Amino acid sequence: MKKSVYLFVCMANMQRSPTAETVCKGLARESNLPVECVSAGLSPMAVQPVNKDLVQKADLIFVMEHFMKEVIMRDYDVEAGRILVFNIPDVYEQDDPVLVKQLRDAMEPYFRKGAEGS
Repeated sequence: MKKSVYLFVCMANMQRSPTAETVCKGLARESNLPVECVSAGLSPMAVQPVNKDLVQKADLIFVMEHFMKEVIMRDYDVEAGRILVFNIPDVYEQDDPVLVKQLRDAMEPYFRKGAEGS
């Protein structure tokens, strides 16, 4: 089975996307699916800035806010269908239990058997 790559994007790669990466790794382990979880930020000052290689490697790109989808589509020529929007505002600290629950609920459909890479 081919390993899928899920990329999580917020602005600074400090709160939401690293939390999403952690949640993703847990779901991949629980579901025993071959998913690589990576996070990045749109800001050039991000801990791990988004770049062409990350975007090209990703099977699915999860962004926290709608404008981020527009930026990735424009700057990296990514088709809309590969980018999913969580609609999670930048009001959480890393690993906040409310954020973790929102992310887990949003991601679970992508970790059902047969769902990876689709």
